[in-house]
Amino acid sequence: MSKIADPKLFASIKTFLTVYLPKIRARSPHTVQAHKDALNLFMLFLKTVEGKELRNVATSDFCRDKVMAYLDWLKSERGCADSTRNQRLTSIRVFCKYIAGEKMLAFDAYAKILEINRLPVPKLIPDDALSVDDVMMLLSLPDASRDKELRDRFYMALLYDLGCRNDEILNLKLGDISLNKEGGQVGILGKGMKFRVTPLSKEVIPMLTQYTKSYHPSNDSNRYLFYTVRKGFETTMSPDNTARILLKYEEKARPSHPGFPHLHPHLFRHVRAIHLYQAGMPLSIIAEWLGHSQIETSLIYAFATAEMKRAAADKVSASKPLVFTNEQFMFQDDDSTIRKLYGLD
Repeated sequence: MSKIADPKLFASIKTFLTVYLPKIRARSPHTVQAHKDALNLFMLFLKTVEGKELRNVATSDFCRDKVMAYLDWLKSERGCADSTRNQRLTSIRVFCKYIAGEKMLAFDAYAKILEINRLPVPKLIPDDALSVDDVMMLLSLPDASRDKELRDRFYMALLYDLGCRNDEILNLKLGDISLNKEGGQVGILGKGMKFRVTPLSKEVIPMLTQYTKSYHPSNDSNRYLFYTVRKGFETTMSPDNTARILLKYEEKARPSHPGFPHLHPHLFRHVRAIHLYQAGMPLSIIAEWLGHSQIETSLIYAFATAEMKRAAADKVSASKPLVFTNEQFMFQDDDSTIRKLYGLD
């Protein structure tokens, strides 16, 4: 192995990811992974754009000009949304703060990185950003006879059906899904290491069966549900990859649907919650469904089992698969409650 130019930097990266974040700062595995992804992408940027091999990366590469170029590269070459770009910037800042505290990065260099502004991202998602018909139309776009589009359809269907955060979906393993005569359910490890169980809609199960036949023929419960293979090594699918999937179908939908909204994973979560709420599902069960620790103070002690959630879903479901009817719902005009419920206030 070739000599590393700045061994102290790489020792600090290891301590940052294995000790500082998980043990000293008590960050969740999802957060640690997000910081790791940002650093890996920064290294890839240095190699791709500047031709700098990993072993030659040095502390001096963490400077304002290179971080800004990295952020531009994320958008122009990787197709990252502004929100993803902002998350990568946050991760780089956290690491730079750490190595500045270790007396490795000069304070003025760290201060200049802090000057880089986050891009404005709209905080509000319109209640009608995706209608019932929009969701059905999206799920009809992939050609399920092609393996990758079969995967794309199942990913979008599961993202909507479970109402999960994207990192929760990407960290699922095949063994987290269980099927029985009533249907199926998924065990999800969410924010703060909180575990919840969410029912799998009956309409999604055939998609799961078709997907696993192509992508999980060995039925190994320890494999990631969604994965990529690079140079013979299998890893969990990255957020950048899922962003490209959603962009693909956003662009497919837009010619026939002018004004079609920008697709991102959290939009599916909001839309699923809004559809459940509009269909009359109790707020306490929606709180459990989404993995919210609290929606309203009066609901903080609410608890729902997987069967309670399934019964509620069956009660509000209709003939259209995965989504709900366009009838006049009981809370249709209660905008303030909907906005409070989904963090839109």
